[in-house]
Amino acid sequence: MNRSLIAILHSALLLAAMASTSLARADCTPKHAFDTLSPGVLTVAAWVFPPYSIPGPGHRLGGVDGEIITRIAARECLTLKVTVLDPAAVIQSVISGRADVGIGDWYRTTERSKALGLSAPLYLDKMGIISAEGYSQIAQLDGKRIGTVQGYLWVDDLKKAFGDNLVLYPNPVAMAQDLASRRIEVGADSFAVGIASQRKGAYKGKVIKVSEPDPRIRATLQPGQTGFPFTRTNAALEAALNANIQAMHEAGEIADILVSFGLDRSAADVGPPRMIE
Repeated sequence: MNRSLIAILHSALLLAAMASTSLARADCTPKHAFDTLSPGVLTVAAWVFPPYSIPGPGHRLGGVDGEIITRIAARECLTLKVTVLDPAAVIQSVISGRADVGIGDWYRTTERSKALGLSAPLYLDKMGIISAEGYSQIAQLDGKRIGTVQGYLWVDDLKKAFGDNLVLYPNPVAMAQDLASRRIEVGADSFAVGIASQRKGAYKGKVIKVSEPDPRIRATLQPGQTGFPFTRTNAALEAALNANIQAMHEAGEIADILVSFGLDRSAADVGPPRMIE
C-alpha cells in the first residue's frame, strides 16, 4: 500500500473518530448548567485514601468519593481531569482555583466553610473500634491502652475520657504496627478506613466494629458528615452538586456504592445538613 493511500485512510479514520466523539457529546445533555475551570472538564483534586479516594491511571477515580463524583461528571457530560496531591494540597488547590472540586472524606466543618464551598452531605464517617475481643462499647475500653489517628472528630473526647492511656498516631499504619506488637490493646479509627486496611492485610486477628453511642465521645452520637469541597464562588456548581447528590441519595445509589466497598449502607442516612463546629 502506498504512502498516499495510507495517509488518506488515516485521515478518514481520524475524521470518523472525531465525528463519533462529537456525536457522543452532542447526544449527552447535561442535567444542569454551570461553569468549570476548563469547558467540558471537571478538574478534581484527590489524595490516596482508601476506601474513599482511590485515583487510578488515565484520570480514573475509584473509592466511594471517586465513584460518586465520576457518576456526577457523567450526568453533566463532563470529562474528569484528576490531580493527585497530599491532603493539605487538595484543599489549597480548591481554594486557589486550580481544581473545581476535591475528594477524600472531607468533613463539613464551619471553619472549612469560611474558605471554600462544601457540598450537601455524602455519608457519615463513623468511628470504629479495633480489638481482638470485638469491643463495640466505649465503656469496654476503660483501663486499656488505646491508640487513635490524629485529625478525627473523636480525638479530643478520647483524650478527655482516657488521658494518658490514649496514644496518638500520625497515620493508621503506625497504629496498626503498635496494635500488632501489643504496645496498645485497642485502636480507634474510621470504621471504613479500618475495614479497607484489613482487606489489605492489616489488623490480622482483630475485629472492627462501629462504636456504639456514648455521651463521652460526641462523634459516636453524631458522626461527621462529609462533602465535596468546591470553589466557593461557583454557586451554579454548588447547585448542580447538591441536586445530583440528593438524586443519588433518593435512588439509593450512594448507599449501594458504600456497600460495594464493604461499608454499611446506613452511613448514607446522613440526616439534615449540619456543620461541625
